[in-house]
Amino acid sequence: MSAITNLAAPALSSTEPKSLSAKEQKLLKAAGEFESMLLSSFWKSMKSTFADPDQDSLDPAHDTLEDMSIQAMSDAVGKAGGLGIGKLIIKHLGAQLAAKQPPMEAKSQ
Repeated sequence: MSAITNLAAPALSSTEPKSLSAKEQKLLKAAGEFESMLLSSFWKSMKSTFADPDQDSLDPAHDTLEDMSIQAMSDAVGKAGGLGIGKLIIKHLGAQLAAKQPPMEAKSQ
């Protein structure tokens, strides 16, 4: 079983063990980034659903700053372990990655 499927650390992208292969490190990073994007999408949908149309700001930078704050929150939550979606991705794809790796003899040829 691969080391990636046994990760105990809650963070997915910032504290990658050096013992992981390059593919495993890419998987960790991609899973964390995917969860961050998903959270951002959820929060933007919730914001638009519950927003009061009479409270819209006339400031042209308002939407940009709001989007940046949602992205920052999503990144922070994703790096801290998020909702567990990234871990599920790692569990599923990590097992497939470990199964597809060639035996050690084939790597040295």
